[in-house]
Amino acid sequence: MRNILIIVVFSLVCATAYADYEPTPLPQLILESDLILEGEIIDQDSLTFTLRIIDWIKGDSTSRNITIEKFEDWTCANRIIKYEVGQKEIVFLLQHKKKKKWISMGAGNEGELLIQNDSIIYEDIYWDSKSGCLKRDYFGQEVCGWKYSLNDFKVGIAFYISEFPVLKHEYRTENKIANRLKGNEPYKRMIYETFNYFLFGEVE
Repeated sequence: MRNILIIVVFSLVCATAYADYEPTPLPQLILESDLILEGEIIDQDSLTFTLRIIDWIKGDSTSRNITIEKFEDWTCANRIIKYEVGQKEIVFLLQHKKKKKWISMGAGNEGELLIQNDSIIYEDIYWDSKSGCLKRDYFGQEVCGWKYSLNDFKVGIAFYISEFPVLKHEYRTENKIANRLKGNEPYKRMIYETFNYFLFGEVE
């Protein structure tokens, strides 16, 4: 009985918190981030982790490493697994204007996508029953999402950034968005989320 009560209370708390929490869609991660990097964790402490930069996807620098504040688990959102040296990931980062510290985007840790065997698992953050997501094994946890090759994912991001002014114009004048990167499944998802979840007026 006590366990059932705990589950009910937790569910109610999460439901209330989720009502106030707006997931960060992929287009927003791409456009509003200061940096997008592929990297490998080479060091960590209780508050931060250091990423060896493998590829600059958005932004540019001669830096080889970057120190990032860790995502703090909260009542209804947690990192898929604990931070460990050797983990590879794509990170969407913002720099704190006053403290000059780097943080990953998204209250639900959307701004960290772990890499498995040169692939990305992108979760359906909106729990949309019509999205077509499939059950995936994401580091031992079952999620509903899509599996993309790392290369396709990075190509899709780069193309989306360059194409965004055209997409915004199409949406505002014709209320549609054309897919000009055929065969790239991550880009297809970006287009879907742009049209359904992302407000063009927020990004100029």
